[in-house]
Amino acid sequence: MKKPLFIIFFIFCSYYNAQANEWKVKNKWKISCGLVDKEALVINGKPKKSFNKNEFKVENVIFKLDSGEVGKCKSDKKPTGGYKYSGRQEITHRLPTGKTIFESTILTSGAPQYRSHFFQIHDGRWSGKPPSMVSVQKDWRVRNQHSNDCFKPKCKQLTYDIFLKPGEKKKFKAEIQYDQKKKSISAKYFLDDKFIIQHLDVPLAKKNADGPYGPNKPYIKIGIYRIGDTGTTTFSYDDIILKNKKE
Repeated sequence: MKKPLFIIFFIFCSYYNAQANEWKVKNKWKISCGLVDKEALVINGKPKKSFNKNEFKVENVIFKLDSGEVGKCKSDKKPTGGYKYSGRQEITHRLPTGKTIFESTILTSGAPQYRSHFFQIHDGRWSGKPPSMVSVQKDWRVRNQHSNDCFKPKCKQLTYDIFLKPGEKKKFKAEIQYDQKKKSISAKYFLDDKFIIQHLDVPLAKKNADGPYGPNKPYIKIGIYRIGDTGTTTFSYDDIILKNKKE
């Protein structure tokens, strides 16, 4: 009798491990803070005309901000970086534990800005820079930013000759590792399959953190978060893939 039970137990463990190692698609996004106007956020070809906290699936999304438009987060009305306000239209997705991959083809258009973040890994901290960010400068050059808790060589940009110029489609990829036990985030970023930025073993906030998914629950943000706008700017994300596997 012991042998059949052992075989059943072995089959169950093998099945469980196989399931744990499989990639699972994640697609439950929601609006961050609010809507700037009825044209600022287009999900799967349909404009979002009203704000709520419901989750939705995303295949493609367009973010658009006009000159002078202020984001709906409380901090957006406050001066930052030498500018009177921040422009913002973003969506968020909870970051699962284990390994997560985000992929999308990004297309920018319109006027430049002093700085705009287009991908963030946030932990809900009330002040300071979040664990990991990727942005563009006024010349559309891609730059990295991260929390003050990470230093070289763990956090660094590998090349500076990279751009998200208007009218040029670029394949963007983020490989993320969320270690819940160590309370840390690691991320590697690629543009057109070129390894451009790494943020390794970045610690999460230990206190004063409360994001859209609860205290100390990290999440991804995509969209426009800018200062120093000079006109209308659009960021389009096509063929979005977000997948995760437990390790």
